[in-house]
Amino acid sequence: MSAGRNVEQQIALQQRPPSLAMSSMAQRPKPEPGFLPFHGGFRDRFVTTPEPKYCCEACRLVLCIPRQTECGHRFCESCITDLLSKPNPVCPADLEPLFEDKIFRDVCCNREIMALKVYCRSEKNGCKEQMSLQRVMDHLEVCPYFEVPCPLGKCKEKMMRKDMPEHLSRKCKHREITCEFCNHKMALTELQKHKETVCPAFPVACPNHCSFSSILRSELSSHQHDCPKAQVTCSFMRFGCTYKGLNQEMREHETSFASEHLRMMAVRNTTLEAKVEDVKSELMERYKVLPSLSSRLAEVETQYEEMREKNRQLEQKLVSMQMLMSAHSEKLLEVEMELRELRPLRAMREEVEALRGSVENMRSVVSSLDSSRVGSGSGSHTLGSLEQQLSRHDDMMSVHDIRLAEMDLKLQVLETASFNGTLIWKIRDYKRRKQEAVASKTLSLYSQPFYTGYFGYKMCARVYLNGDGMGKGTHLSLFFVVMRGEYDALLPWPFKQKVTLMLMDQGPARKHLGDAFKPDPHSSSFRRPTGEMNIASGCPLFVAQTVLENGTYIKDDTIFIKVTVDTSDLPDP
Repeated sequence: MSAGRNVEQQIALQQRPPSLAMSSMAQRPKPEPGFLPFHGGFRDRFVTTPEPKYCCEACRLVLCIPRQTECGHRFCESCITDLLSKPNPVCPADLEPLFEDKIFRDVCCNREIMALKVYCRSEKNGCKEQMSLQRVMDHLEVCPYFEVPCPLGKCKEKMMRKDMPEHLSRKCKHREITCEFCNHKMALTELQKHKETVCPAFPVACPNHCSFSSILRSELSSHQHDCPKAQVTCSFMRFGCTYKGLNQEMREHETSFASEHLRMMAVRNTTLEAKVEDVKSELMERYKVLPSLSSRLAEVETQYEEMREKNRQLEQKLVSMQMLMSAHSEKLLEVEMELRELRPLRAMREEVEALRGSVENMRSVVSSLDSSRVGSGSGSHTLGSLEQQLSRHDDMMSVHDIRLAEMDLKLQVLETASFNGTLIWKIRDYKRRKQEAVASKTLSLYSQPFYTGYFGYKMCARVYLNGDGMGKGTHLSLFFVVMRGEYDALLPWPFKQKVTLMLMDQGPARKHLGDAFKPDPHSSSFRRPTGEMNIASGCPLFVAQTVLENGTYIKDDTIFIKVTVDTSDLPDP
């Protein structure tokens, strides 16, 4: 049964967590410095030899913080901790397994050990006192034979407590002492350096080796001025005297060279008077300039105030421009959406050109059939069907032309809208558009809108390539149109701004043709629009077609028309 019990205990011991012994060491209280030994039992000399029950089974010393095992043996706390840190710990007395939870602190034994009598730990120094073990530290606090360090921080010596007064008063090199010359207190090690370097009452010899052999250091600087053997320069050096010599010889020099010194002073005085006159004349010249400088300063101040006012106005404009940019960012998004819708424009133009080519081919076929027709019935039937197809194609082309004109207008609006009162209108395919105007298919063309400002009037131009009214068939007619805008409620009406119409010369001579007019305030063309746009107003006889088509106004089948609206006197909305 005993063997089986030992096996069970060994198995239980092997199953213990490996950190259990280490945790026991971590929980061990730190020994009191100077009293409890760091490891093992007490090494004090006891008056009476302690009984074996007070000795540790491991270190054989008197127990320090005794711990008792399940088998009844006692160990020092540090000794049992070392045993438990080993694998499969056993009691060294009877080899019984040790379990940490079965080990307890023996308070009764500790009380008996603390009551044992011991000799003072300073016995080797001559102390004969005896006391209980628990009173050792109390005794050492007052024991005259106990070695203590010098209380002065820089001193590293140790001596018995009874020798400390003599050490502090006579032997310690770092004790405080008073300088016998200036009564300043300092450490003994610093006294000699103090006397040799900084003590103000220490007697020193004159560096010039004069008759004064002992001078207080604090009076040495004043002695240098009166020392007869000190090297000095002549007091008239700033007037030009270069003499240098001993202090005792200076009086003789000043007496001997008095006239020379006076001459130097007179020369210096003359020079200074000349400089004073120069300074006076320079000041007078500057006084003369002062009035002009004052007026210039006044002008600069005025300009500064004007610049400040301009800066304030620019800041206000900057704020308005920022607001305008914010509004136009939204318009830009709308323009991008419209551009996406206008992407099929190129495909539609290609389709129209293909239809136009097909119509021309069919017309040539009809002409050939008409010339070669010999009265057969089948030929008449074929000709009739071709004429019907030709008519349908003409209708389709008219529809496509109208859609192309609308989409072309939208594209021009998006591409060339301006906000400074100036329109540059580029009209492509002049010959084709002129033929359409002659054939009464598209009588007039509208330009893209343009504006006098971001919040100004909305306007456009209207052109009749084959003329209108009195100029029909002979002239190009150009008109100005006021359109309904988003900010009309903020603008002055009727429209009163000067309008200039111009046909741009694309040749090197740049002989532009133009006309200008001032709006009639009583005309309905310049009142606030109630519909999409007002009635156009302009020049029916703007330019003769012979002048237009025979000059350099048409290039690459394109003409340019410029419309300018004077915005110089236009107030902000």
